[in-house]
Amino acid sequence: IDILPSSSSSSISSGLVHDYKNETVRLASFENWPIPEIVRPVDLVKAGFYSLKNADNTKCAYCKGVVRAWEPNDIPDIEHKKHFPSCPFVISTINPRLMDGNNAGGGTDEGNSGLNFNVKNINLINNVVVDGNLDELGVQKHNGPKRPDYGTVEARLKSFNSWSPNLIQTPDILAQAGFYYE
Repeated sequence: IDILPSSSSSSISSGLVHDYKNETVRLASFENWPIPEIVRPVDLVKAGFYSLKNADNTKCAYCKGVVRAWEPNDIPDIEHKKHFPSCPFVISTINPRLMDGNNAGGGTDEGNSGLNFNVKNINLINNVVVDGNLDELGVQKHNGPKRPDYGTVEARLKSFNSWSPNLIQTPDILAQAGFYYE
């Protein structure tokens, strides 16, 4: 996977303005997609991407982030979240879908457009994680925050009420990083 800053990304120069926030329009952009055996257009569409018609370059309709050089076993939802965690589509759609363990670029979901996506690759990945030995995979169990009252960014941010404004570190950055102030 490669990502490109949105300023260096190419766009479809058809002279038409497309509403890429519409799944049907995004899906149509994948006509003649060069690597359907690596990553399926329906999975990319579900993750908010449309094709830039230049090799395997894709662009998010919401954050304008560009992802290219897709590889086998890449899951568009996961890649989108990894590279563009602040994307509004990631926050509003992908994160809840991943939290539910439902349809991480896979499963069956009709969404708002009525399109039916039926994907199997995420189930294989979930089975490996669920059925495999997590220690062998290098995955450590997490028991949640030591201080559940500071488990959200908002709660941590509120703890910085008496923080000195003269310090270089800002409460917002510290709270995002998981810190709180007592």
